[in-house]
Amino acid sequence: MSDGREVGQGELLGVAKDEERARSLLRALRTLSTGPDPKLRDMANGVLRGRLSAEQAFTDPEYTAALFSGADKVRRAGELRSDAEAREAGARFGEWQRARDAEREREEETGPEGRQQQDGASAERPAAHGGLGGTHGGLGGTQGLRGPGPLRGGPPRNRFGPR
Repeated sequence: MSDGREVGQGELLGVAKDEERARSLLRALRTLSTGPDPKLRDMANGVLRGRLSAEQAFTDPEYTAALFSGADKVRRAGELRSDAEAREAGARFGEWQRARDAEREREEETGPEGRQQQDGASAERPAAHGGLGGTHGGLGGTQGLRGPGPLRGGPPRNRFGPR
């Protein structure tokens, strides 16, 4: 398909299994396509432009190594931050989650036509302060990298299914 257009959510359903995961994968690919790691930029742009299938990208040893390297850097950074920094990140993540949930509600009200127009990467992407490794169900597991935090009101939602 390498005709200059970007793949859509539907084209990622084979690897993502449902629309929400496909939407999340599309956002992640967009983020990686502009990130600092050249190998991940290449992989993400390849998938987004149709030069590479998602299945090929996620099974390629070089791309897999780059993904795990990035995740390891996030894990180490989370381990090195102070408790105050962890609480602050948790609060920012909570704010981001509320904004994301409000955006999803607006998308549900506008239907598929409005969703396509509003489906920008910035609606799902945490700000530059980093959203990974807080007290959510991301890379740090269901308890975050620092264990359960006082800012949460119940178990986190895990969009990626049971572990």
